[in-house]
Parts: sequence; C-alpha cells; structure tokens
Amino acid sequence: PPLRKRKTDISVLADHFIRIYNRENEKKIKGISREAMDRLMKYDFPGNVRELENIIERAVILSRSDIIETRDLPLHTQEFSEKAVLDPYNFHNGYEEKVRAFEREMILAALNQTDGNQSAAARLLAMTERHLRSRMEKLGMK
Repeated sequence: PPLRKRKTDISVLADHFIRIYNRENEKKIKGISREAMDRLMKYDFPGNVRELENIIERAVILSRSDIIETRDLPLHTQEFSEKAVLDPYNFHNGYEEKVRAFEREMILAALNQTDGNQSAAARLLAMTERHLRSRMEKLGMK
C-alpha cells in the first residue's frame, strides 16, 4: 500500500533514514521536532517511501541543530509549491528566507545530480568549489 495510507510507518521510516544519513554525512541528528513530524504526517507522499527517504536525506544535510525542524524540510512539504518559491508575488516567509530556500534547493539539486561530488556540483553551478563550500556552510549544510 502507498505510504499515504500507512501514516503510522512514517515515524519509524524517518528514524531509520535519519540513522543512515547521519552516518553518511557525519551528522548527529537525534530526531524530528513535533511540528516537522506533523508536517510529514499531513503530506501526501506521491513518491512513496523513496520520497520520504529523499526528504529525510535533505533534512539531515540542511539541519542546523540536532533536531530536524520544519525549516529543514523541502518546501513542497511546507504547504507551498516550487512555483511559490519562484513566484515573486508570493511573500510567504519573506525575501531572505525565499532566497535561502532557493539557493539550498539549487545546491542540493547539483549535489544530487553529481552524486555528492562537490567539485562537479560547483562546476555545474558555475562557481568555485571554495565558494560552494562557503555557501553550504552559511546555509547550514555539511
């Protein structure tokens, strides 16, 4: 059955994926805040378990603390679409947060496309590897 019909599995699977991506990214995420878990429970998961895994992987990478918060979740789980991120008439979360979210998504897309290779991702983004690392650090990404 699809994940949207097995909501009770979301918490268990999320914890499992946190352990995996903690190891891979040398992070120490302890869990997910109640608000972030509520957001995941309300999400429809059209991509099923694989989508949950991708969401948790990104959240582990983006998290600036040892708990995944709603700000660490991809934008589409936060009840506004990719179009809202790009739409200059959508003022949800303000200018600075919108720019940060867009930049995080671009960097993550480049890293995903290059299988995590920062040098190749930097080339794809037309920036130096040093600049990419600096941006990732400022955005709280490992």
